[in-house]
Amino acid sequence: MAGRTDVFTGDAWQLGCAIGCGSVGLGVALLVWPNKSVAVTELLLGLTLLLTAAWQLAVAFRGRMSGWLKGMELVSALLSVLLALWCMRSGDWQSLLAVWVGIGWMIRGIVAAMTAVWSPRTPGSTRYEIYGLLTLLAGLMVMVWPIDGLAGLGALVGVCLIMMGGMEIRLTARVRPPHRTESRVGVRGLLGPRARPAAQGVD
Repeated sequence: MAGRTDVFTGDAWQLGCAIGCGSVGLGVALLVWPNKSVAVTELLLGLTLLLTAAWQLAVAFRGRMSGWLKGMELVSALLSVLLALWCMRSGDWQSLLAVWVGIGWMIRGIVAAMTAVWSPRTPGSTRYEIYGLLTLLAGLMVMVWPIDGLAGLGALVGVCLIMMGGMEIRLTARVRPPHRTESRVGVRGLLGPRARPAAQGVD
């Protein structure tokens, strides 16, 4: 794992990777769960926003960026938690559910893109900026896409969530290969430095 260049410090990349896997799993559940009730759909969409908040909190506390950018991530995480609570109490209001999820993703995307732009020293800042822009696009799509019924909304959010989870896993589990050297390193080189043979004297 030498040469890691992820956006997190220390072992926090493992938490980010777990959040990405959770996003993929939740997206699959939204996409393939047959005959979901209104309460179940609300719960799953609320969990979607809670995963958004978890990612933002991980970036806020363990991200490789300046303090004020971490503060922005923290504020956006708190907003995502508030939107998740509203999402779980929206009742049979498809438009409200789409609005809460869309706003949460748009805030997350804007903050992620701004973080990448204003923190160029962050490893993989270009990839993080693209991730933010795609998240913003996903939020806009959920808000404006003509959807018929909660099943359609769940399918759209599920597809977007699977793609976002894949990007999160890619961001956190990316490993930069070690620099190439001119000479190849064999098994002896991995075990340790080769001892130089002692010079033989001439009688």
